[in-house]
Amino acid sequence: MKKLILALAGIALIGTVAMADTPVVTPTKVKMKIKAKEKDGLVKAKVAISHDMLTYDQAKKKGKVANFIVHITGTVGDKVVYDASTSQFLSKNPLIKFRFAGKKGDELKITYTQLKGEVFYATKKIK
Repeated sequence: MKKLILALAGIALIGTVAMADTPVVTPTKVKMKIKAKEKDGLVKAKVAISHDMLTYDQAKKKGKVANFIVHITGTVGDKVVYDASTSQFLSKNPLIKFRFAGKKGDELKITYTQLKGEVFYATKKIK
């Protein structure tokens, strides 16, 4: 058991060092369709992201570089309300639905990161 804990601690340290070397990326604002409606303290959110989701196989056939969404985060203020790591198997132009506790007037911010490291976001006020 002690060896397992030490091994996991070593992996965590390696991940921390690798994260320190990554450059800071400034998010770019893009157009996304976001619907967020509150009812009885519960917000239902629907997010439509326009993205080609070019997988490794598709990119190889087309002679391009693979590019797909690898991470999606939804925040209200400083609170994370949705967080998902994705892969090349997420559909083209994905539609994401989720619920969270919130109130009218707050701003929902959806951020996604592509395989190349580019970060994009969009915001919408909760109705």
